[in-house]
Amino acid sequence: MTTALTVAVTETERLLALPGADAAVLTAAERRRRAAARTERARADFLAARLLARLCVARRTGGRARDVVLEQRCPVCTGPHGRPRVKDGRCAVSFSYADGVVAASAADQPVGIDIERLSGPAARGGAPGHRGFGHFLTGGEIDRVRGSPAPRTALLRLWVRKEALVKLTARGLPGMAGVDLSHLPPHPARRDRPYRLGRHLLYDLPDVPADVVGAVAVTAPGPLAGPGPTAASGMQSLTLDDLIDTLASQGEEP
Repeated sequence: MTTALTVAVTETERLLALPGADAAVLTAAERRRRAAARTERARADFLAARLLARLCVARRTGGRARDVVLEQRCPVCTGPHGRPRVKDGRCAVSFSYADGVVAASAADQPVGIDIERLSGPAARGGAPGHRGFGHFLTGGEIDRVRGSPAPRTALLRLWVRKEALVKLTARGLPGMAGVDLSHLPPHPARRDRPYRLGRHLLYDLPDVPADVVGAVAVTAPGPLAGPGPTAASGMQSLTLDDLIDTLASQGEEP
């Protein structure tokens, strides 16, 4: 049985310093969006996230990262943004970046990933209950965060869990206000014990920098019921050596 999903988290600077980690993998649409980014850091994160997503796909499918074509098209305005997809449909993909750290995931089923820094905008937004938080937190979740000894971390963990589900379901953040995650503990779950939420599995990302929290959600391939370990064989978390090996294989003939 294959793993439920493949994920990778790394610092942008470390990834882009690897041989073969360059903008050659980007499509013309991605190059235009990268060029329009306002800062060099934003341009670097843009490239690193999309490269990392391709590496996750290549690692999962046995192909080459340079052959993975990512597309984004908004269903409302048809602009080159929104939920990413692999052009040939070999697997589902998602990515996220937060001020110098990037994360990506690939799976056979729909997937969503999100990371945030503890010093980032989501954490600086204020205490739960302030204007804006009611759009994505339930009353039970607000109470859970307020009662936490580390409310900022608890808030951010809720945020990334919700955002991972948003990316998975493509429902939009306001639509997640009715999904109550207050029953989930504020500390990270073990990678082999994801939370079951109906048809979805929710993992907390284990291999992240100390000031980063993250989560990834994936649609399970079969029926799920009740607590306990998933029927899938878990999450494959790629190391820097894995990424180096996958990049090195780009020049090989198929």
